[in-house]
Amino acid sequence: MFDKNDKIQLRQIIMEHYTEPDFKGLIENDKALIKFQDSPTCSDEINVQLLIENDNIVDARFDGNACAISTASTDILCSKIKGLKIKEAQEQLVNYYNMISGNEYNELILDELIAFWEINKQGNRINCALLGADGFKSILNKEV
Repeated sequence: MFDKNDKIQLRQIIMEHYTEPDFKGLIENDKALIKFQDSPTCSDEINVQLLIENDNIVDARFDGNACAISTASTDILCSKIKGLKIKEAQEQLVNYYNMISGNEYNELILDELIAFWEINKQGNRINCALLGADGFKSILNKEV
């Protein structure tokens, strides 16, 4: 459990996933689904990728160039949805969207994503925090 009031810990989470992302780099698999995402407000551009087999997310990856918020949030999202059923991953994303928009959310299932809980106070950073989430949502909703 992470303390959302520990600003130093939250910054460390973001910087760790920005400088050393665990899920950066696409896999080579013809069955993997890829969605290109670019920000309307900056130069961030990433591809998000899901490998889904029998309704299970077998792998979640991303690649591209993006800011610390986009990179870290996408990397953490990969860790959160990998291994889940599609419906469970969609629920994780809804909870994350609720937090980012300042709506009611379940803090207990966010883990490191809690690092972005105050992002809604910085309107220009909301797109950054949702760049990867929007791509994963599109794939899961079969919009690719």
